[in-house]
Amino acid sequence: MTISELKAYWISFSKVSKKVIIALIISLDSFLGLLYQSGLLNLVDFFLLDNLPTDFVWLLQTFQLICMGFFGVKILFDDVPESNIRNILVGLSPLLLILHVLLSLHILLLGQKLEASMYFDFGALTRSTLTWSSTYLAIAMGCTLTYSVQRYGNFAQSEFFMLGMYVGIAFMWTDWLFPLSDAPADGTLVWSLFLYVLVGAFVLTGLAGIIIDRLVFKGFRDRKSSSDVMMIASLGVAMILRALVYLRFGANTKRFIPDSDWMVAEQRWEIPTITMNLNLGSSLDYDIVWDGTTNYAYNNAFLPIVVFGSVFLLYLLLTYTRLGRRMRAVADNPELAASSGINVERVQLTSAFLSAGISGAGGAVFGMTVLFNPQTAFTLLLPAFAVIVLGTIGSVPGAIGASLIIGFVRAISEPILSGIGNPLERTNYFALGGVIPYALIIAILLIMPEGIGRAYEKWKIEKLRKRAKSKEKADNRISALMGFFFGWAGAHHFHQNRSSRGASMLLLSIMSFGIGKATSFMRENSFFGKTVTSAPEGLDSSMHSDWLNLINTEQTIIGVLGFIGDVLWPFLPIAIYLLAIYESYLIWNNNYKDLLHKPLTFVIDKFDDFSARLSNINSSITTSFTDIFSGTNKSLDSFSMHLSSFSSSNVEKIKKLPDRFFDMIDAKYGRESERGSKALFWIFFAILLLVVYWLPSVSYFAKTLQVSNFIVTMSIFLILAYSLNLHTGMTGLLNFGIIFFASIGAIVVGILTAPSDYYGYDWDVFPALIVAMIVGAVFGWFLAYPTARLKSDYFAIITISLGEIVRILLMGEPLLRAGGNASAIGIQRYTLPLQEWWFCGSNPPLSSSGTELSPIGCSTTSGIDSMASTVGDIIRLGQPAPYMMLLAVIALVGVVFVWKSLDLLSKSPWGRILRSIREDEEVAQHHGHDIMTHKAASLAFGAAIAAFAGALWAWKLTGFQPSFMSPSKSTFLVWAAFIIGGAGNNRGMLIGAMIIALTEFFFNVLVAAQGSSSLPLSGTAKSIDSLFSWLITSPMEVAIILMIITVIGFALRLWNLAEISFWLSLVFIICEFLFDSRSVILVFPSILGGVKTQMAYVKVFLIGCLILLSLKFNPKGLLPEVPYRPARPNPVGQSSENAITAISNTDESSIEAEVIRDE
Repeated sequence: MTISELKAYWISFSKVSKKVIIALIISLDSFLGLLYQSGLLNLVDFFLLDNLPTDFVWLLQTFQLICMGFFGVKILFDDVPESNIRNILVGLSPLLLILHVLLSLHILLLGQKLEASMYFDFGALTRSTLTWSSTYLAIAMGCTLTYSVQRYGNFAQSEFFMLGMYVGIAFMWTDWLFPLSDAPADGTLVWSLFLYVLVGAFVLTGLAGIIIDRLVFKGFRDRKSSSDVMMIASLGVAMILRALVYLRFGANTKRFIPDSDWMVAEQRWEIPTITMNLNLGSSLDYDIVWDGTTNYAYNNAFLPIVVFGSVFLLYLLLTYTRLGRRMRAVADNPELAASSGINVERVQLTSAFLSAGISGAGGAVFGMTVLFNPQTAFTLLLPAFAVIVLGTIGSVPGAIGASLIIGFVRAISEPILSGIGNPLERTNYFALGGVIPYALIIAILLIMPEGIGRAYEKWKIEKLRKRAKSKEKADNRISALMGFFFGWAGAHHFHQNRSSRGASMLLLSIMSFGIGKATSFMRENSFFGKTVTSAPEGLDSSMHSDWLNLINTEQTIIGVLGFIGDVLWPFLPIAIYLLAIYESYLIWNNNYKDLLHKPLTFVIDKFDDFSARLSNINSSITTSFTDIFSGTNKSLDSFSMHLSSFSSSNVEKIKKLPDRFFDMIDAKYGRESERGSKALFWIFFAILLLVVYWLPSVSYFAKTLQVSNFIVTMSIFLILAYSLNLHTGMTGLLNFGIIFFASIGAIVVGILTAPSDYYGYDWDVFPALIVAMIVGAVFGWFLAYPTARLKSDYFAIITISLGEIVRILLMGEPLLRAGGNASAIGIQRYTLPLQEWWFCGSNPPLSSSGTELSPIGCSTTSGIDSMASTVGDIIRLGQPAPYMMLLAVIALVGVVFVWKSLDLLSKSPWGRILRSIREDEEVAQHHGHDIMTHKAASLAFGAAIAAFAGALWAWKLTGFQPSFMSPSKSTFLVWAAFIIGGAGNNRGMLIGAMIIALTEFFFNVLVAAQGSSSLPLSGTAKSIDSLFSWLITSPMEVAIILMIITVIGFALRLWNLAEISFWLSLVFIICEFLFDSRSVILVFPSILGGVKTQMAYVKVFLIGCLILLSLKFNPKGLLPEVPYRPARPNPVGQSSENAITAISNTDESSIEAEVIRDE
């Protein structure tokens, strides 16, 4: 058979058949490689003279085989036509994928002649599934509301979950409730603190959501900002909230304890379970035990109860109330909703309150289950995004189902990873369970980005269409019988195709049952009905009376709740059943009418009238309050007008100053002209250089080291910002995983240049760097193709997930360790570029034992003729120059090379193509450009640049742990430099990187100054500490000052100032009542110096503020992109001056996409 015949034969196959054949070939290759070491990767290893690690080969082959299972599911979703068999397979796809993973592991173990034993406790799996799914769902529901109503992915949603956790701590520390938490265990649960925290967390975090929405996101909505801008703004909000919590509560782990009895092991449910011991590998068998038991502690069990109960109530609110219908209307079309009379802004505020409140309530209960710190909540954010993507954005039922699926996969991964870890000599594999949610979100976005909720909605729509087309009517007699037997569940309404009424009856019955059982449990496990005359032994005597008063109050509360539960269950289902029997009688006689329509309409109308009156009262109060400060006080009004006129005239004068400057230098388009951009760049650059020179240090040598360190740090962030600018600023790819590509450079260079005695390869630095950049480019290229069709926010989620996967793998995978012993986490002892030449010269001297001195030994040995000594003598250091100086030179050379390369790229035809893709992919494709290839090339080039920055970062650290990849220490800072500097402008990247690096060094100086009054900036540090102490210990004084500013703002019609100061004053008033002296003593003990500012978190706070301020007031950055302005043509026979007048006046600042040129 000739090649042309083979091609024709291949073309004759259908699309599905081609994909299946490719999947089978790749699976066969993995199968042969794992079992018989005869795969393609084994052949590559053969040609490389067996230099590839054996573990690396079989790990890649196993990964390849597992990926083919996911590829098969994608074929099922995309290419298999609709049928009952397909629907069944789609529903079983999670289970089928788990079985495929187990089969892949079995093949791996067979090939390695090993055996793994996995222990599955199905009761424990159920418990773990509920715990994980409820944890993810608490954040996911808030994200779902924000995404559906306000149309952006909120990266600050996990911070509301965090606020809920710390609201529990604040309530627990209050003088009022502390006796309950501090009392020793006495065998009886106390519920007061738990209930107060649950309500308080919902209300206070909901209020925080409103405040943040008013102060931050409302301004972006008013300006019609894109969802990408609002998502980036949420990063700034997240940094601010996390920094504030770190500053107020510290970094130590804490746990919410409503009562000591909640933490006692005996307080639990015992659940019957089935256990199975599964053996994979050389002996495939299993053993099942049917009569086991597992425990579910109360403090863990109430997390799913509270979260799923809250989501259930939210679903009722969104589905069966007018508020829910208004929220859905705003989510579908805000403009149409507004034209229909819906107050869109009020709906936005309600959405902000509910989304933050439900996450805060979940966080408060989560705080009972684990020890946590402010970083804990962020680790749950991306799995929550996986929930909303799998469940379909905006679908509450889809989110519930998706959370259960992801929670189950997360739970079952633990026994699987633990089981295979020991035989594969990877005892830390149990820690890789954290990778599973991130891998899942990537798989979900690649396989079914529309989610299961969309499939559910399509199924409902199709069902309604079939019902509308069907002319058959339900048999009234069957409906009546169903109502007689199952009326409490609304069965007769379901049969009559009145699903809404049937669902209402069913949900009310279920809700009454749940409330009845919950209140009954609370009565049985509390002090209700008991005579309590004394406090528990061991409680401080000063708290006895407070504890007794709280218990007496609790007995009343539990009694009231128990009475409500007794009324709801069973009397509410009985009333529903009696109504159903009567409705069934009417249906039987063909005389059905809605008995509840008039009463419900009357109640709803009355409620709407009451709401309208409240709204009118609120409006009249607001108007009267405004009149007080405007029309009624003529002198104040006149003063306000004069002040406004004076300030506006001065503001106009200030605004004209830049125009005058640009006119002086003949920059027609200001900052967006080449000449204006360069002029501003040199001004900013000079100012920042002066700041670097001003940074204090203790000695000349310390100043040299400080400047060198600054140059290296700035260069790292600058090169990463260049990479981000290529991806996002030029190509329009929202890359939140820049640290993923940087980590590739750091890991590859570190492992390849580490000593072979310590699991490295002894490579030279330069070849290792080239390989690292190539590997980064390959990853970037192949990332483009599966993600090409995803929306920008989905692409951002995938890239940040990749970074988190690598960070967790660094903790558990032995192949990613070098430079230490087998169990040492991280990479160290790798070769630094030119370090030996720098300290030892071209011929390293010998030690007394006859061995060559190491670079460190040379640096401490006098008399060695080296470059470090020469440079040290030239600049009069009095000792060899530090290696950081050489690294600074290397960094600057790299910066210049990258900058010039990108500058040439931006001016080339390819650069213009990338910008046209950024502006409008369809227009660029219409002009004949291959969008996929250009995106892949952009990702590859940017990834190689980021890999170089990662290698530079590794050299600076001289050894690194997984913590260096934390997004708050890497990705978010690069984004801050990108936003502040100006997207699309390489000069702006330099200014932004310098600002971010300077904040790091400035606060390092402040940290040192806090410890000694003789150090520079000690006065500044002391002033910051004094201000912070005042804010912590005297919040009411702060609130009063802010309220005065609010009144002045209203009086002078400075509405923005008045609103900001009002909301901030409300925050400090809450702090006054929420934080007692105990919260200060426990966080800032006097033995550690009392109330002191953690400068590192002040830095994070300021960077978050810089992101928000830049996006709000200077969205294009300090140095905006200079648009491409081609020279106007000169018609033949005309002078250039006449040519200008002959050509129609066009907008030269129009977007480059309109002037696409491909040479």
